[in-house]
Amino acid sequence: MKTGYPARRLVSVIRSISTALSIMLALTIAGVPAAHAVEEVGFDEDEFNECVLERIRDASDATLVREIRDACLEEAQTKTSDPSEPTEEEGETTPLQARIEETAATEKMSFVITPYKPNYVMVGYNPDPNETPWQEAFPEEDISLDAAEIKFQISFMVPLVRNIIKDNGHLYIAYTNRSFWQAFNEEESLPFRETNHEPELWFQFDNKWKVFGFTNRLNSFGCVHQSNGRNEPISRSWNRLFANFIFERNNIALSIKPWIIVGDKIGNEDIQDYMGNVELRGAYKWRQHTFSLLLRNNIQSGFSKGTFQTDWSFPLWGRIRGYMQYFNGYGESMIDYNVHTNTLGMGFQFTDYF
Repeated sequence: MKTGYPARRLVSVIRSISTALSIMLALTIAGVPAAHAVEEVGFDEDEFNECVLERIRDASDATLVREIRDACLEEAQTKTSDPSEPTEEEGETTPLQARIEETAATEKMSFVITPYKPNYVMVGYNPDPNETPWQEAFPEEDISLDAAEIKFQISFMVPLVRNIIKDNGHLYIAYTNRSFWQAFNEEESLPFRETNHEPELWFQFDNKWKVFGFTNRLNSFGCVHQSNGRNEPISRSWNRLFANFIFERNNIALSIKPWIIVGDKIGNEDIQDYMGNVELRGAYKWRQHTFSLLLRNNIQSGFSKGTFQTDWSFPLWGRIRGYMQYFNGYGESMIDYNVHTNTLGMGFQFTDYF
């Protein structure tokens, strides 16, 4: 029996989603070998993770990961079976502090990639995709973009130098890849519509200043390049010097990130009018749910071209989380830096802000 077009399209969609998921899972599976074991026996995952982090900090180079895992499983089982043991209600670790400690722990593990920005894969729907750049670049072809596509982000960081100034001041490098894949567009042979590359270099300083009830926890100063790696006329790129000030209060984290643009802006000379010069981000953790909000604009323009993004991640199974994202504004991708985009997406997340 000959396979019909709807069936072929369904098989293609399943294959595309499977490929994207494989990319993301490859980056996360190394760092979570014992998550399933914690859940199967009903342990408190936060308590187990705290034990692992503490033992990693004190472990010698010869200590095996499975030794740490087994010891923490046994310790967690002992504590769970003893309900009379007192618990601390004051001085609890905040989500941001837990993220900082987890990051420091993974930096000492040779075969674990430390996440930077959230890593995720989702299906996004934009009712009005921007076809203009492609029509200009390929005037003799009839370019047609699907409203639905797969969007995924891969982001990781590596410490280059730690404790530059006594026990503070760390130099980091990071890379973020955000791709937009027309995985359901068989007419155009399932192309990648856009891929944005974003390497960064920055100095990071720990801090504990109190400001209006918040603690200024981290301050960073660095440079970032972002581009889509294409030739004219669809080349897009810019370079920035930035500062990033991160504050926390209980389950809330806020960041203020201003920047100045440096160097050439070939292909997007007016990018600051749309991408702005400051970014505000907030994240709130409620139980195992994380909600975040991004606001970006040009202060000098009177916020006439505002951009905002909301995110919600929630537990599914193991370390795999459900993920929903809504984007409204400019610059979801470099090719659309000056085009208003309205996208709703849903999928899976593998690492979050905390």
